[in-house]
Amino acid sequence: MLAACSTKAEVYTPRSPRKNQYYQCVEAHFEELERIWEYQYQKQYGYWRPYVLDVIYKYLDCGDLHQGFARVKCNVCHYEYLLPFSCKKRNFCPSCHQKRAIEFGEQLHEEVLDKVPHRQWVFSIPKRLRPYFMYDRKLLAKLSLCAWRILSEYLKASVSADDPVPGCVIAVQTFGEFLNFNPHLHIIATDGCFYGDGEFMTGISPNAADLEAAFAVEVFALLKKERKINRIVIDNMNTWQHSGFNIYCGPPVEPWDDEGAERLAQYIVPSHRNA
Repeated sequence: MLAACSTKAEVYTPRSPRKNQYYQCVEAHFEELERIWEYQYQKQYGYWRPYVLDVIYKYLDCGDLHQGFARVKCNVCHYEYLLPFSCKKRNFCPSCHQKRAIEFGEQLHEEVLDKVPHRQWVFSIPKRLRPYFMYDRKLLAKLSLCAWRILSEYLKASVSADDPVPGCVIAVQTFGEFLNFNPHLHIIATDGCFYGDGEFMTGISPNAADLEAAFAVEVFALLKKERKINRIVIDNMNTWQHSGFNIYCGPPVEPWDDEGAERLAQYIVPSHRNA
């Protein structure tokens, strides 16, 4: 039940997902795509994951009153309407993904991030190594650990405090899932470290390029341990003029900049799910 509302509030207008072209395209062609996937696309883009069908079916039911709804009524003016259930799936459903990004940003900003300066970091890997992560999704969590080991040591070295402790939130992004699979990491990290009894010290201005070589070593070690590559591949890639490993570091978001912190939190909303 809703609390008292203003008499000037706009009337709720439910969306009509079945009328948009994206919905119609999915509904008309997803069965055909599933049927031809194995012999036409699997070799290049990997097997048809069971999770894909789950996402599609729930998207097709998203916003459909026939699939369930909640009745919302104002206690004051007695206006009421039916609110259809949503699929709550990220990326594939534009409506649900946007709501999820907003909610995630609010939660991260209000409940997780401390009132200290933060920066955005983005860690990317070469195209040659991306297929290993596409065919073995469990490696994505280990890729996050590679980045965290490098970044945490770098942040610790940027301050003069004893026993410094940095903080971060890491989200794996895999946009371009089928046509251009590109696993990369979006990170919100403290712009310095905590120490002592909750004190905070801002670090020196970072240079993202300083971390690229160390990140490459970590990723090579991970893939070699997992028997995805061998020493020959590593030695060959080490001769490249441009390694393909790239790290970006954004400007600091100050503690008082609530809007900036929440916007950054929305931007890194995770897109990956192990399945």
